[in-house]
Amino acid sequence: MIMSPFNQPPTSSDLQQLQQDILSSLSSDPGDSKAQCQRLQPLLNGKRNEACKIILYNLVQLNFTPENACEHWDSIVQHAQNLQTVLQRNVGLATVACDYFSTINPCLDNPKLIEFARLEETLRSAHHDFLTGLLSRGAFQNFFEQEISRASRHGHNTTLVFFDLDNFKEINDNYGHLIGDEVLKQVGRIILESKRNEDMACRFGGDEFLILLPETNKFMALRVSSKIHGQINSLVLLDHNAQPIQITCSGGVASFPLDSNTDKGLMDCADRALYQAKSRGTHQLILYSEEKRIFTRIDFEENIRIRPLQKQENISYSKAKNISEGGLLISSDTPYSIGTRLELLIPLQETSPLTVTGSVVRVEQFGPRNFDLGLCFLLSDVTFSNAIADYILQQLAR
Repeated sequence: MIMSPFNQPPTSSDLQQLQQDILSSLSSDPGDSKAQCQRLQPLLNGKRNEACKIILYNLVQLNFTPENACEHWDSIVQHAQNLQTVLQRNVGLATVACDYFSTINPCLDNPKLIEFARLEETLRSAHHDFLTGLLSRGAFQNFFEQEISRASRHGHNTTLVFFDLDNFKEINDNYGHLIGDEVLKQVGRIILESKRNEDMACRFGGDEFLILLPETNKFMALRVSSKIHGQINSLVLLDHNAQPIQITCSGGVASFPLDSNTDKGLMDCADRALYQAKSRGTHQLILYSEEKRIFTRIDFEENIRIRPLQKQENISYSKAKNISEGGLLISSDTPYSIGTRLELLIPLQETSPLTVTGSVVRVEQFGPRNFDLGLCFLLSDVTFSNAIADYILQQLAR
């Protein structure tokens, strides 16, 4: 069944926006329930069940099921009309709700009123990390569990990205915690400015960050996270002596349900991918895979021009089978020895083929003049590595 846009379940970012809109409506004309109800009505028309729950929670800090919340809301609206008729004056929804839940349907023993601005500030401090402005770990966990449950019900992909700053302890030890705090603030700023509106991000631990990408497959998520990863790795701060401090981070990417069909399992997969990235050195971003290969490999059936570098031999052409950031598998009629270095012209793009040196690391014979050669790229320029990685990423994202 194809769902219309109006029947799509709300995402975590939708609920966040709904919360903000409801607070704004309740804060306007606080002593006039009729005006407040008029402001709330468009929100109720769009997402009645969720809106009723949020309205009641903001008014009296009570949680109800969607059905009960809607019943209570209708009763509160009627009670507001009755109170205004009896008192012959306007009454705000906060007063109406407290009276309703204290006398008509007792759920409150000693209610306390609080300014919405102060409530919003309290909720924000509880839900957000004060240093970075990202979600707190607890708030993120709630959104994370809800999103995985929603993705499971509706058959969506959801991807989790786990970032960890490289050598952050050394920055604190060498430059002090004020510099360390500034690093965290700047990383938080980059994530907030670079993530999509629908993505949820949190500071998970001291120098660990999580980003949840709803309705996003693994390889599309890699494109989004690669942009953020690159911006963090380009971050440079100045120490107390105006000397530059280069910031880098490592990351792991895992997707639901491809890598795991539970929230805990997905977190574990992203963490393991992060560990693998750390084991390869700094500033790496790795897709989780159960395979032992550390590079993502894709099919690549193109003609490769080959020129041996160690002795004068003619240029030849061989058919490639697959490619990764680390190397290439080709079919050849020549059994090059292990360690032979070959200049390869790889047609990643028709207008700009890539020239790179490869070393033979595996030779497998299938018949006379029929060999598979495993080649490891010897990349002296990071531009070559980025070009191959970008090509693979584009193919995976199709």
